[in-house]
Amino acid sequence: MKKNFSLLIIGILCITFLSCSKNEDGKWDDNIKLSTKLVEFNSNENLTTITTGTNSWWLDGIAFNGTQVDLQQINQTSQNFIVENPDFTVERLNGNIIKIKMKENLTNAERIMNIALQNGNYFDGIKVIQKGN
Repeated sequence: MKKNFSLLIIGILCITFLSCSKNEDGKWDDNIKLSTKLVEFNSNENLTTITTGTNSWWLDGIAFNGTQVDLQQINQTSQNFIVENPDFTVERLNGNIIKIKMKENLTNAERIMNIALQNGNYFDGIKVIQKGN
């Protein structure tokens, strides 16, 4: 009886330790691999190109000066898309190239754009800061 009980306890402990993962739920490693996460522009018209290490991500959202941009007309999972706005353009090419163009900032206020990306349960983003005139 003692032998069976000891084997049962050892079995439960083995199952418990083997089933536990070191990673917490929802914490994935970087699987987008952005070449840069912060872009700083002067007030002139500017263009930058950012690359990703994979093409399986999708566009989760864009906020410009704190306001969400309407993306209903965009296929956010497509390998190629263009988001056009009077102040900026965000373009995805071949799945892993992101081109960001900011029009000239004629105001004195700094402009901030946040581009949110997702791949599985991993979230990342690009912050674009354009100086005021």
